[in-house]
Parts: sequence; structure tokens; C-alpha cells
Amino acid sequence: MPVHDRYPWPADLRVFGALSLVWALYLVWLALIGDPFGNYFAPPRAVIGGSVFYGSQAQFVLLTEAAIFWVMAVGMITGRRWSLLLSLFYMAGTVVSYLVFIIAYMDTRAEWTHVRLAVRVGPTLVLVTLYLWIRSRDLIFDPARRRVC
Repeated sequence: MPVHDRYPWPADLRVFGALSLVWALYLVWLALIGDPFGNYFAPPRAVIGGSVFYGSQAQFVLLTEAAIFWVMAVGMITGRRWSLLLSLFYMAGTVVSYLVFIIAYMDTRAEWTHVRLAVRVGPTLVLVTLYLWIRSRDLIFDPARRRVC
């Protein structure tokens, strides 16, 4: 029999879970069919840990990321605390990965477009990570101070 928490799971985290689900579906689409906003003839491309992958390796990376987002989404929608912790660690790792990518490839002329894009996306990733940190502080790290939202 599941034990129910007496504090309701905040609605904004459920929305975050729904958005994570949409992102997981987009990553599957990107891995299997291609980029709907870009060139269909380009091989799939993925960045993880600051390394760039192409072709079948990129498909594997994208499908793995999609699986992680799917698990995060299901956990967030169902109100599981572990999903908030998983989301926080994943986003922190993504921020570090983007930073490593920017530093490693800023000298490579062929990657300038992708480096510029990473520089533009980076602050948004930091804001999402800070949002998750603020939300997880009360829900995970200090359960005695939790507030009903």
C-alpha cells in the first residue's frame, strides 16, 4: 500500500514534468527521424560531457537522454522526490557539459555556430538548474520546513 505524503506536490513541478515528457518525445524524434528545424541531410548530433557525437553514437546518446527525461517526467508527474533530485543532478551535469563544450571547441572554426548556440542556451540552463535547486531545498533537503504551495 503506497504511503501518501500529507503535503501536495506543487503544480509547477508537475508542469515541469509534463515539459520534460515533451522534451523526451522531441529527443526520440530527433534521434530517429532528424531535426525538424534544421537540415534533414545532416547526421544526428549530440553533445554530452563536452564531447560531440555524430551518427549512430549520437542516436544512442539522444535516446539515452530521452529515457532519462522520460523517467524524470514520470517521477515529477506522480510526485516522487527522487525525480526532483535526478532532475537537479542531470541539469547541473548539463550546465557543466555545456561549459566544457564551449571551452573545448571555442577555437574550432567549424564549431563556432554550435558554440554560439551553447553560449545563448547556457544562461537558460543555469536558470532551470537554480529553479530546481530552490524547489528541491524545501521538498528534499529540509522536510521539516516544507510549505504547502
